[in-house]
Amino acid sequence: MARRTRLLSATAVVAGASLALVGCSSGSSSDDTAGSGDGAVTLQFWGWATGLEQAIEVWNEENPDIQVDFFRMTGDDGAKIPAAIDNGTAPDVVQMSVHSIPSHVIANRLTDLTEQVGDLEDEFTPASWANVTFDDKTYAVPQDFGPNALMYRTDIFEQYGLTVPTTWTEYLETARALKAANPNAYIAQMSPNETGYWIADVWQNEGTWFGIDGDAWTVDVDDEASQEVAERWQTLLDEDLVKVVDMWTPQYWAEVNAGNIATINYAAWFPALLEANAGDLAGKWGVAPSPVDEAGSTAAGAGDSSVDVIPTGTENVAQAAEFLTWLNTSPEALDILITDGSMFPAATTGLASEALAQPNDYFGGQVINDVFVQAAENVPASWVDGPVYDLVQDNIKDEFAKVANKQQTFAEALAATAAYAKDQLESQGLNVK
Repeated sequence: MARRTRLLSATAVVAGASLALVGCSSGSSSDDTAGSGDGAVTLQFWGWATGLEQAIEVWNEENPDIQVDFFRMTGDDGAKIPAAIDNGTAPDVVQMSVHSIPSHVIANRLTDLTEQVGDLEDEFTPASWANVTFDDKTYAVPQDFGPNALMYRTDIFEQYGLTVPTTWTEYLETARALKAANPNAYIAQMSPNETGYWIADVWQNEGTWFGIDGDAWTVDVDDEASQEVAERWQTLLDEDLVKVVDMWTPQYWAEVNAGNIATINYAAWFPALLEANAGDLAGKWGVAPSPVDEAGSTAAGAGDSSVDVIPTGTENVAQAAEFLTWLNTSPEALDILITDGSMFPAATTGLASEALAQPNDYFGGQVINDVFVQAAENVPASWVDGPVYDLVQDNIKDEFAKVANKQQTFAEALAATAAYAKDQLESQGLNVK
């Protein structure tokens, strides 16, 4: 948590500035907006996770004094949230990407929920809780989590006598052996348009994109952890061991279905997408722990995750926090979200749920979540999302496209994005070292 101490107070104001000096205030205090708590209220909740309607139906039946009206977000609805908060027209509760929290806190858009939910830390995995806590204050409740594991084609590995790699050194050796056996097969894909797998590799390596030094932000995009990941990916690319193809495109799924991509090291929510887009490959996939740098390590990375926040200006903070606590920690709600929504929970109660420990027919009856649960428990609490995360993510995609086209190396791409990140932080009046 050392990286997060005074993290959001790293502004261009005087040294020792408090979070209150980041914007107009440190975010609405729950004391100011909690309301009397008397009488029935109806909370407006905007979210997108599958299964939320079913969970809310149960809540509404059991809590007549705190009703929840749910709006399913689609398309560009998420982009409307900042303006809605600024204009005082936001819903009481919003589901959002965990990466968005720092920028919204700095803009004074999120309620400080420390008093209501700050004691829930032990209910969540260390990494998921670290991502909602800044300046020793809690600004969100974790909902789902995306720990990584290695999905691999069991039939391809068997056909070519390959062993599932447990270290990244073995992974490289396996990639070379596969290429030698079948020049049209690749150990994985390199997708310039998708940063999630890259972030996960850096996160597994206890790296991050941002940090803090005193009252200044630091940019860590090209730090040692990232450079080590870059070296590995550069070797894979230089030796033509990975297929260059944009993820999520028809071409990507065509490569997967054709058997040209033998492994996918990605998040716990990816298996459902794999089944939906490569249904004919049922029974031909297995899941194993992600390879690690050193044998014996259990470290894992993670992809994007979502959290629930209470925007500033909400009049019913206490009631909204009560609902969010139930939604994200109670066995009743978690079982619904897991069963009806295929959600992988951030809460430890959810990780222990029988609903999560079911065989997966698509993966040949393997209980794949056993692997993902182990990963979730071993994601380092190192990752820090900075206030310009979205801008940096877009920039690194552009730089990785140049890498894919052999116009520069991964190391050069990281250096370019690091410089860009520093410029963006400074342009917002933030102090940067």
